[in-house]
Amino acid sequence: MAHYFTKAFFEEIANRLNADPDWTKKAANLNVKIVLTCTDRASSHLLEVLGGRVTATDVVPEIPTDFNFEGPYSAWVVLGKGEKDFQSLVMSGRIKFRGSLPKIMGMMGELTRITQMAQRVPKEF
Repeated sequence: MAHYFTKAFFEEIANRLNADPDWTKKAANLNVKIVLTCTDRASSHLLEVLGGRVTATDVVPEIPTDFNFEGPYSAWVVLGKGEKDFQSLVMSGRIKFRGSLPKIMGMMGELTRITQMAQRVPKEF
């Protein structure tokens, strides 16, 4: 069981998405870099999708990317437990978003799938 918001946790999300034929089919044309940062734990992780294939890497939060999401651990826990979704956490200001709003809106299905997969990964908070 992985600790939440660690490299092992994000690698498990990537492995599960890459093994999911539905994800691979729907995300076949998706090329995107998403950085998720836990601001109060100095922890940033890149989920990079190239042609539907996902990799996870520890990074510094300032790297060039398509989308950045930043928030405190407590907000990420709410997301990880499925108590709220990305959109409501961003709209309430608990998680900050940087990037193209039209582009992220066009990939809400894929973002939701990543979130659902993250919620299914066995983890310790």
